[in-house]
Order: sequence, then C-alpha cells, then structure tokens
Amino acid sequence: MNPIEVSNNCKLLKFNVSVSGLVPDGQSVVLKVTNNTSTVELNANVEGGYILTSTSMETAGIVTYEVIYLSEVVKIGYTVSSCEIDCCIAKLTESAINCTCKCDKCKEELDRAEKILLLLISAKHAAEVEQNKEDAIAKYNKAKEFCTEVCACGC
Repeated sequence: MNPIEVSNNCKLLKFNVSVSGLVPDGQSVVLKVTNNTSTVELNANVEGGYILTSTSMETAGIVTYEVIYLSEVVKIGYTVSSCEIDCCIAKLTESAINCTCKCDKCKEELDRAEKILLLLISAKHAAEVEQNKEDAIAKYNKAKEFCTEVCACGC
C-alpha cells in the first residue's frame, strides 16, 4: 500500500506512513507535504509505528512528503496526483467511443489515451516504487504533453 492516498478529486491526501524503527511510538513529528505549487506542514504523532493523518490540499503532478523528527528528515516519499491527466484520458476515450468519422481519427484518439495511461502508470511506479522523483516528473510531464497535443490530420 502506498503511504499517500490521493482522493479522486485530488483535494485530499491521506497518509499511512510507516516510521517503525525511525521514530519511537508516542513521539511527535512534522510531515512536510510539497506539491508543484505549495507546501503544508502537519504535526502528527507516531502510533504503532505509523503516522496516520490527512490534509486538504490542491494537488497535481508529483507530491512529496518528508517526515521530520528532531529537526532531521528521517523519511521521504513520493506519489502522483493524476486528476488532470485522468480527465484527459476520459475525454479522449469518450471521444473515441463516440467517434463516427470514417478515417483513423477514432483509433488515434484511443491510441493516444493508451499512451497517456501507460506513461501515468509508469510515473506512479517511478515515484512510489523506485522513489525516483526526476523520472516520475519526466513521465508525468510527457503524459501531460500528450494531453495537449492536437491531431492535425484534418479528416
């Protein structure tokens, strides 16, 4: 399970962060959460080796969390907040399903939606499993670029 869960509307973050062996139970930590545009610092307690908390925060792209205990960063993690890209994939898919033209435009939209989805899955893997923020950002940005691309086939 990923320690950060992003709500479907990308406005709520829930944390279930394991700090077992890093911070003793009952201790207070700061959870610093950073998005592309803002940072929030939350005070939380460690219970049973975990930090369980949530916060409201507009998110898009890569979200970073840092667990700070006694003024030191003891853990860092990442996830992908994908609402804007999820919306793009849904629109492309709907457009492809409702497409009635006789050329390859319908298939091209579905192919593009598939590329975007695969890039998004790859970005999430880079962020959450590999803990590779730079790779996650690159894949997320490429997916976003495909979302803004417009077919000029003219059919």
